[in-house]
Amino acid sequence: CISKAYTIKNKLEKHLINEKIVLEEMSSNSPFCVNYIRSYKDENFIYFLMEYINGLELFDVIRIIGILSPDQSRFYGAIMLEFL
Repeated sequence: CISKAYTIKNKLEKHLINEKIVLEEMSSNSPFCVNYIRSYKDENFIYFLMEYINGLELFDVIRIIGILSPDQSRFYGAIMLEFL
């Protein structure tokens, strides 16, 4: 979830809309991508309902382990290309 006030204060409305569009397009039951189910909102927050995956996002893993090896980079690059 993300606060509507935070989104407006930081001018993130377009980014949030784009993220929703990308998630909708990518939800293909790929074993390499968390599935987006739908979004909800109330007066204070916007919620993205996603499949539960026990683990971290790739961005967070890279911050922990550092630069990916060439083989790891090719693997994750190929997964991203699958969705183009």
